[in-house]
Amino acid sequence: MTFLTNIFDRILYKLEYSKLNIFKTLIFNFRTMPFKTAMKFPVLLYGKIDLYILKGTVEFQNCEIKKGMIKMGMNKEYLSTVKGSSLFILDRNSKLIFNGISEFSSNFLVRTGKGARLTIGEGTFFGANTKLVCIKKISIGNQTRIGFESQIIDSNFHYTFNTEKKDLQPRDAEISIGNYNWIGNRTTISKGTSTNSFTIIANSSIVNKNYTKNIEPYIVLAGAPAKILTKNVRRVYDLELENKLNELFIKGDKLIDEEFITKIELSLRKMKHD
Repeated sequence: MTFLTNIFDRILYKLEYSKLNIFKTLIFNFRTMPFKTAMKFPVLLYGKIDLYILKGTVEFQNCEIKKGMIKMGMNKEYLSTVKGSSLFILDRNSKLIFNGISEFSSNFLVRTGKGARLTIGEGTFFGANTKLVCIKKISIGNQTRIGFESQIIDSNFHYTFNTEKKDLQPRDAEISIGNYNWIGNRTTISKGTSTNSFTIIANSSIVNKNYTKNIEPYIVLAGAPAKILTKNVRRVYDLELENKLNELFIKGDKLIDEEFITKIELSLRKMKHD
């Protein structure tokens, strides 16, 4: 019975949550890439996706181009419904650059302005309902995780003028996110934000300045606007270790032995800083 249930669940998942949108995949690849690149179908689109504007280009740098290396629109984390629609707007002369494999969950929005440059690092994952709006320049490092319903926007879309100081504030400012950042759900990354590698950002934070001047290692940011909450905190990325930790805590084991701590420390040392 368990075997049949597993088979049924897999079929249901394929039909409801990971249905490849063949037509939109064809349009996107051949509209945004050179013919030889498009023939490899590096980008696979899933579910309902609206392709409003495709006047920009998609490029791949520092990586081998393979079929399906970029998967966009799959509901793999079960943190969103499948009734919505993802949206692409790539304006004239803009570039969407991938440095390796990457995944976007369902109901994403990717928008680039005229001449904008959006770079996404290798192994980066975007949760459901995330928004990427790049009017000028956004760079996201390798192995970064962006939680569901978060948004990264490098523009205010309008200018503000201080009537007393006679000061006009710029509308757009570059965003740079380091490697191995872990960005909690419903976080807003605003224009002018820069983070070091291995930064953790608590959920629902508003991040809006340059945090790379801080010399403390492995910081956690939280709040609106975000401030340094603590330091020397790392996320455990090793899935095997994470699964074993789940088993231990389910059993009620709150104390982790030294051998396991050593395994965690070794896994963290293997991760490249930059």
